[in-house]
Amino acid sequence: MRAHDVLRSSITADTETNGATRALGKLAEDALAIIDAFARGVQIEASAGGQGWSADFERRLEIILKGIDLELAQSGAGDPDLPVQPPHVIQGELWQLLHKTRESAELSYSREIDLIELDRRILFLLRSMGPLVPADVASAVGVDKAQVSRSVKRLLELKMVEREQIRAPLRLTRKGETLSKKLMRLAELRNRELTFDIGDAELREFLATIEILLDRAVTLYHEEYDLAHEKGGTVSLGDREERKIGEKLPLDRTRIVSPLMTLSSYFSRSGALAFKRLTGLSNFEAYVLYEIGKNPPIAWTPLVRALERDHSQAGRTINTLVDRGLVTREGKPGRRHGRFAPSKEGARLWERIDEAGRERSAYLLAPLATDQRRRFLQTFEKIRRNAVAQLERERAFAELDD
Repeated sequence: MRAHDVLRSSITADTETNGATRALGKLAEDALAIIDAFARGVQIEASAGGQGWSADFERRLEIILKGIDLELAQSGAGDPDLPVQPPHVIQGELWQLLHKTRESAELSYSREIDLIELDRRILFLLRSMGPLVPADVASAVGVDKAQVSRSVKRLLELKMVEREQIRAPLRLTRKGETLSKKLMRLAELRNRELTFDIGDAELREFLATIEILLDRAVTLYHEEYDLAHEKGGTVSLGDREERKIGEKLPLDRTRIVSPLMTLSSYFSRSGALAFKRLTGLSNFEAYVLYEIGKNPPIAWTPLVRALERDHSQAGRTINTLVDRGLVTREGKPGRRHGRFAPSKEGARLWERIDEAGRERSAYLLAPLATDQRRRFLQTFEKIRRNAVAQLERERAFAELDD
């Protein structure tokens, strides 16, 4: 624990004379919380396995510290005295958080069994809620029925679930029960890590707020779906999950990630329909154009870092936007040396995307009083920094395995 103690003393020293604190700014508190969450997670694993601290603890800690250095470089380490501005586009904040939890989950669960995320979510859902018909599964996870059908087919082939007929409720087999029980123990550990430094009352309020936002997100999705259908869009009637407003979705509410993922799924699906209607762009194309237009011109490396996607996917989408005359490129040959900015038409669409993002976030958060919104965003930020620690720990494990 020597490295952890050194970091704590460095960050909590006199802020007037401490260069580390001045350099980190607001990240000082985040850095300490991330290290705390990491150390506690390792301690829990060591206790559960009846083992002492791993000899690789400090090596993993060093990887995390490198991640903090990267976060510092990306953020610019602003003045710690400046007020923190809450995000005005909640969809992006949700995506960034869940991107981290999904990556760490893939690394963690893959050590037990190689199942994709949706398959695991269905196993967790059936274990916590009991037998469910496919339509209820689709509503609970927030994805379209076609995706759920493909996932159910895989689980049936693996003999993890069973049903009497095609529309009958799905239930876990003995094999599915055994695996889901094992995965659930790991999920509970991950949940404790994500909710570190969040009290019971704070967590209850956060989950209650998620229920309010989820109802708004589902309503928004239904409205966008109806608009797309009225305008002759390509949305399939089977994609719409029928649900009475105010009716509780059959969610796994024992873990923080499940309701957040469902909230993000519905909000993202309505966003995809809205951006297609307003700009003709796909959800990811709109996202890329928005990132390019936030502070143009932007170089390749910070752009890909902001998108948090692989270079190939980002490159294909940027090339598409350039070919359509929405993005201009300047600089030496080769995309890695280029700097990108919206064209005149791209800037016009950027304004639409920005306005739509603000309006959608305002609609989502409208039922929350000012104090409730502030507390929600504060708790969200705690979960985000815990997710950073969790991801860096899993990356450290993966690096050791390699």
